[in-house]
Amino acid sequence: MVDVNEMVRNILKTIDGVTVKFYHPEQFVKLPVITYYEIGNTTGMCADNEEWGQKTYIAVDIWCKGGGECSRLAVKVDGVMQNHGWYRELSHDMPKETKGKITVCRKNMRFYKHIFFERND
Repeated sequence: MVDVNEMVRNILKTIDGVTVKFYHPEQFVKLPVITYYEIGNTTGMCADNEEWGQKTYIAVDIWCKGGGECSRLAVKVDGVMQNHGWYRELSHDMPKETKGKITVCRKNMRFYKHIFFERND
C-alpha cells in the first residue's frame, strides 16, 4: 500500500496563491484554502497472491470567499490533478458556511487513481 498524502500535497502546492492543508482548515482568516484527504484505498490489482497495485480515492475541498473564485480554482485543481494521472469522479458546490463573521463558499471534488507498485523482480 502507498500513502498518497504527500503526493497529493505536492501536486496541490503547485497552484499559486492558495494555502494547502490536510483534511480541514483550522481557521478561515486567510482564504483561499485547498484541503485534501484520502477517502478510500482498495486493492487495485493482484497477481501470484500478491498485491501489485491500489485504487485510491482523494477528496479535495476548495474554500473561498466567493463561488466564482471556487470555480476558477476548481479548474486549476482539476488540471494539475489530471496532469498527474488522477481522474475526477465528482465536483459539486457545497452550501455556504458561516465561520465566525466570515461566510465561506466551498467546492468539493473527488479524484481517483490506479497506483501500481514498483517491483524488483
